[in-house]
Amino acid sequence: MKSTFDSGPTKGTLALADIFAKTQTEVDDVEQFTWPVADGLMYAFGAYSSTVQSTTQKRVQPSGADGEPLPEPLQTVYETLSIELPDALKIRIGTLPLGLFGSSPALGTRLVMEDKNQKPAGRGKVSEADANALFEDLAGEPFLYHVLYRQSSGLPESNEYQVTVRIFLFNPKYKISTESEYARCLRFGRECDPADSFADLGVSSSLAVIDDGYNVSWLDDDVVMPTRESGLPNFTAGQSLITGKREFTKMQRGQYGASDLLEDRCAYTSLLAREIDLEHYVGLGTIDPGVDPWQKAPQAIGLDIDDIGADPEELLPEKMTIGVNAPIEDSEFDQALTTANDGSKAHREAIKHVAIAFQSEGYDVRVVVQDTRSRPDLWVRRDDGEIFAVEVECQTRSKPASVYTNLIRQAVWGYKTICVMVAQKDDEGNTESLDTLGTWALNSLAIPMKHRDPTKTQLHNGTGTIVVDGKTMLLPEGVSESNWWLTCDSEFLLVHDGEILARGDATEQFKEFEFNLPRYYEEDDHYVVENEYGKTVQTYEDESDIENTKIRPCHRPVDLSYLRFVEALYCYDPDTKELVQQEMTAQWDVEQASTRNEKSHQQAFEAFLVEHENDEPILERECRPFIKDWIAQLSTHDHPGNNIFGNYRKDYYPRKRISTEFGMEPSYPGISFRYPRGLVSLDLPGLDTRPIFPDRWNIASEDVLREPLIYGLDHRSEVESKTADGLETDI
Repeated sequence: MKSTFDSGPTKGTLALADIFAKTQTEVDDVEQFTWPVADGLMYAFGAYSSTVQSTTQKRVQPSGADGEPLPEPLQTVYETLSIELPDALKIRIGTLPLGLFGSSPALGTRLVMEDKNQKPAGRGKVSEADANALFEDLAGEPFLYHVLYRQSSGLPESNEYQVTVRIFLFNPKYKISTESEYARCLRFGRECDPADSFADLGVSSSLAVIDDGYNVSWLDDDVVMPTRESGLPNFTAGQSLITGKREFTKMQRGQYGASDLLEDRCAYTSLLAREIDLEHYVGLGTIDPGVDPWQKAPQAIGLDIDDIGADPEELLPEKMTIGVNAPIEDSEFDQALTTANDGSKAHREAIKHVAIAFQSEGYDVRVVVQDTRSRPDLWVRRDDGEIFAVEVECQTRSKPASVYTNLIRQAVWGYKTICVMVAQKDDEGNTESLDTLGTWALNSLAIPMKHRDPTKTQLHNGTGTIVVDGKTMLLPEGVSESNWWLTCDSEFLLVHDGEILARGDATEQFKEFEFNLPRYYEEDDHYVVENEYGKTVQTYEDESDIENTKIRPCHRPVDLSYLRFVEALYCYDPDTKELVQQEMTAQWDVEQASTRNEKSHQQAFEAFLVEHENDEPILERECRPFIKDWIAQLSTHDHPGNNIFGNYRKDYYPRKRISTEFGMEPSYPGISFRYPRGLVSLDLPGLDTRPIFPDRWNIASEDVLREPLIYGLDHRSEVESKTADGLETDI
């Protein structure tokens, strides 16, 4: 059997050449997928024509039913592989559902050429730098190797083929989720770049090309910055490039082109090849992982040969999809536009379809008539009488602070929220993947922070302005964005270039903050701009002539995570009118307990704990319950066991036993939460409003408001006692 796979590259190359040469229709490209299973490798080939073909749906079978030929060019692919490949290899015809590989790999790369005059080394001159070498290097890892072969007569020299090679890893240990993780990669190198297996060919990894465009800040080891000449975005905007997720999306869509940023940095983002050089890429070797590699990938499945052609629904992770079947033209959920709170037409349409979907699932649904106060979009009641608020979010990426505000409002009232994220279209008109949107939403709810550094936390900006004594606060000239940070000492800081522009206690209202900033106000028929000392510096006839940017208030977090406020997470596709429930599980939620334990605690400690300069340590009993609950909310295996600090957990911070009133207790010296839990002020959403339910629900007025869900807050009236100001509120 070994000889079968020794000749695999040659036989595979002959098959590829024959597919392009023998088919009766023009072949635009041949696509190859390779992934590991418990006892070897799976290979899948498909060919696509550039002309319109008549197709017929086929069930899995070794050939066409009753001798009936398969649609071209599939028939040619099957016949060619049957002739060229050994009889010992099974050949099946079926459908490969890419959804089984999940919505996002942990890491993805493509092979590129950085230098214009350089070409990959010839097959006969370089050995052990090919697909089979890659498969050996990744033995035991869940991966997907993808190649697109295209033939062209216009390629330089004697090259006939254009080859696009992509490689994806699904083990969560390779995932880069935070800027600090990427900074460590830049300092010490990536733990794995699968393109290294091809290095002797003279090709490069797209990941390495992107990494070369970033540097670690000399001021902060956890901050990365793009080089000035690179044209690359910051970490948040460029994360899909840094992780290779963009390549995965393009592969799913059948695209072989690279991003413009990568095209600008490379001479070739696909490789040039002669027929003999295809042997580098086709592989057709095998490995012996010894175990099922996909046990390491919680959100992906690697099909074995017997599963090809099975109903994808039987193999995909279970999700609940609610179809909208009711007639919607005369729906009771149609809304009349009455206030600005009603949102856009697209938002109102989404609310209507979501309402119909929940009603079809047996919920009693009420669409909220918006007034000038903030309300949820829907109220729904289950058969058991439990009531949930439903928020239909159409601008989640650009306005995460609005999502958080809605959650907090309902939490103040004592109700959990069902979040529905509406998929948007990108600049190319493509609707974003529901899995991608769901992953973003889950991450944003789990860690509601814009950026984290070792001592403080950057927050998302909200909407509106800050007015103090009738004057609207402004940023300094030339500053266009408000950058708010929150310290572990419960202090808000507005910072620009290391200078503190404003500061205030996290439990005070914004109007009580100290501002070293210009401001403006209206006087008679003109507008007056003052500097930070109250001296008039300019007057304007029109408000729009003021050049300074208005300060935006930041989102005021009430907890380190908002998962406990969320009952369920759904994504809505406005094109298909489907509502799909998303799994609220983390990438580290794998079967292997030691890996799950280590990775979950690593993320929790890095996300929620920071170093501080005072001598007061945080006790293990003060942080451990929160971390255990947070892990449980993101896992299908419940919370970690009591012995969470066993052999499989690293000490992310030094521990020390100290004497307390309860005896000797473990603690973390010089460590605290990023900011205290239960931070509330008189700016808290939901203090001056209350839910309004239908009369048929028979809920007494005194029972409408429940105990708040916010940590440390037993009743809304406690907010006044926690703040220095005694402002009256309508509760």
